[in-house]
Amino acid sequence: MLKPTPVIKSQVMQRINQAPAAKVWTPVDFLDLGRRDAVDKTLQRMVASNDLRRIDRGLYDQPRMNSLTGQPTAPDYRSVIDAVGRRDQVRVLIDGLTAANDLGLIYTVPGQVVVHTDGRLRPIQLGKLTLQFKLTAPSKLYWGGRPAMRVVQALYWLREGLKAGTQVDQDAIQAKLIRLLQDSSQGSAIRDDLRSGLHTVPSWMQQWMRDLLARSEQATTKASP
Repeated sequence: MLKPTPVIKSQVMQRINQAPAAKVWTPVDFLDLGRRDAVDKTLQRMVASNDLRRIDRGLYDQPRMNSLTGQPTAPDYRSVIDAVGRRDQVRVLIDGLTAANDLGLIYTVPGQVVVHTDGRLRPIQLGKLTLQFKLTAPSKLYWGGRPAMRVVQALYWLREGLKAGTQVDQDAIQAKLIRLLQDSSQGSAIRDDLRSGLHTVPSWMQQWMRDLLARSEQATTKASP
């Protein structure tokens, strides 16, 4: 039975308010609250009342203002990419430059994010940043959406420096990744994911990842009381 739209709106707002402010939503995130047509109508009305902002087809977030400029804040591209995967039921794999930047391994802000996916999708413009979706063979999307996706993609992008054995760079990169692998909220999932997917990466990366995991475990052991 179709629920009245006001009831759905209240439940939608409750769910949104309990999530991080930058989260991007799709209608599929609310289908447990009512039929698709009722959810779509509710989201449309929430956009009209400025409770939500429409980013792209089927993508919504809470409007936020930049306290310094007084202008609307651009949507979080990472959350947009995750939401696209849910909206279109596709796998999404970000490019290595973006992954390295997300992890703080480099400080180059990309003007374009390339997202490898198994679906044909239009580009999405987020302020000055463009999300460009690239149709990619499913066999190359193993790490798409997985906990260790950014680590693996960043290492592919950085591979020339790692192969060259630049000690300072390797030490700095490894130190940052070790801290990530020790993170209480996501470290365990990333470590497990790296171990289970070790067979999918080239030999040079396998060795580097084994060393990274071993050093992470050593650091965890030393930190334990």
